[in-house]
Amino acid sequence: MDVLQVFSSLFSPLSRLAELVRSRINPVRKQAMRILQVFEAHGIARTQVNRLLPKELQLQPFELSDADELKKAFKQEHITWLIGHFALNAAWLEGSSDEANQQINSYKHPLELHQWLLRHKRPDQENYNFRLHLITADNHSISPKSNGYFAVILEELFGDDEHHQSRFYHLSQGAHFDHAPCLLHLMQILAIAHHHGFMMRRAILPLTNLRQLSLNQGLIAHWLDKTMPHPLEADHEFWGHFSGDSPWLEELRQDAETSLTQAGMTDVVATIQCDRHRFARPSTVAALTQVEQ
Repeated sequence: MDVLQVFSSLFSPLSRLAELVRSRINPVRKQAMRILQVFEAHGIARTQVNRLLPKELQLQPFELSDADELKKAFKQEHITWLIGHFALNAAWLEGSSDEANQQINSYKHPLELHQWLLRHKRPDQENYNFRLHLITADNHSISPKSNGYFAVILEELFGDDEHHQSRFYHLSQGAHFDHAPCLLHLMQILAIAHHHGFMMRRAILPLTNLRQLSLNQGLIAHWLDKTMPHPLEADHEFWGHFSGDSPWLEELRQDAETSLTQAGMTDVVATIQCDRHRFARPSTVAALTQVEQ
């Protein structure tokens, strides 16, 4: 074996390894990988992606086989479509942010959530098609002793019965039980969700994962898939007939109503007060209904 052959035998594997590393850190490949992660997190198999994509954006099956093939095929139009269809953060798809999903920032400004919902109500539907998720680290009720992160997620359901889809919005980035304004914000969100007739769900996620979800790091759909059922309703602490009328909860509920009134949401407060009365005195309400009939 001559010197050239020896040199080639030693350095060819290193050259191939260097090329592999360059390929893995290629920003376009990383973007292609995140595109595939979006579909995977939402439960969409690669063989089913073209069912969702507009006709002009559909891809060949081999182009969806892995990130190395997809990086050669996707266009800016694919990115734009994904951002709108799944409510994604463009910076996350570009690889410059860890915050994957869009946020509806109603912290200290609850009217913004209410107005966002009014703008997004679809005229072909009588009711909103949303589900609210409250995610905590354990199965306990919320109390003055509660601590640690929590997350509040808005899921928008769309599509038809055969092809059900979801997109997710973050409502409570960095929410923490130790910070009183975060609890007030949670109560405001629950009031607005009840007013709009949302479905609600409460779930448990291990603290390490919950911290990332609360900070909006990574895809919401990925984290929700790891949650476990919670024994309590999402709005358990919001209603006295669920959780009682301790002074701490009563003060929190009253502060929520006061803040919503100050923000101009008298319609939301009226709905809440009417239902508090109805839930607290179901027998009386039922008797009055019979008399009216």
